[in-house]
Amino acid sequence: MKNILILIIGILLFTSCKNSQKKNSPENSRMELIPEPDKAERLKYEAIQKLQNSKCLIQNPDVSLDGIELRNSESTISMVGNKDKTDEFNEYHYYSNNGSETLTLTQHPGDSKFQISIIKVENSNKGSNSYRILNFNSFKTQNGIKLGMSKNQIIEKLGKCYAPIDSTNNYIEIYYRIQAPKDTKSKILENYNMPVYYASYKLRDDKLDNYEFGFEYP
Repeated sequence: MKNILILIIGILLFTSCKNSQKKNSPENSRMELIPEPDKAERLKYEAIQKLQNSKCLIQNPDVSLDGIELRNSESTISMVGNKDKTDEFNEYHYYSNNGSETLTLTQHPGDSKFQISIIKVENSNKGSNSYRILNFNSFKTQNGIKLGMSKNQIIEKLGKCYAPIDSTNNYIEIYYRIQAPKDTKSKILENYNMPVYYASYKLRDDKLDNYEFGFEYP
């Protein structure tokens, strides 16, 4: 009887050691360290869905920047002229006066020249790009949004109907979205005949680093 008990205890100890080794093996450690490949996209999707399911809508969305109005080619030409051509991504690029900011204007495929659907502004160091310089010290939307602003300053102008995306200690993306059949009192989707409007404002250390707004390709 004593020998049987010793044998059973030995088997249990051996099994326990094997399980412990398996849990701590390099292979299992590597598996635990592998991040979810589409985690960022999943979190963004969930945040947008939560926003869409709410009754909260941005009431005064940005639709222009320094006289350049979305989907209005005449307004763009009046500000930048009519000589530039798009790159391979259907984009026009410009620098501010001192080259510290880059303006990117996106023209959707099939639209007329300078009929801009997305406006983007970001910090830049000018680098080796040969973008044309526009006579603006700093680009600014019709709501007064410009680089360097804080999160609270942006929310004061655009409201709290946003989805916080990729929020960390020093980074956050404030994301606004309007999707048919919902629309604001200003009827932005109806007036511009587009299905989705979005606006993204990305901040680092509570300073607006880059932003873009406009209409998704239908």
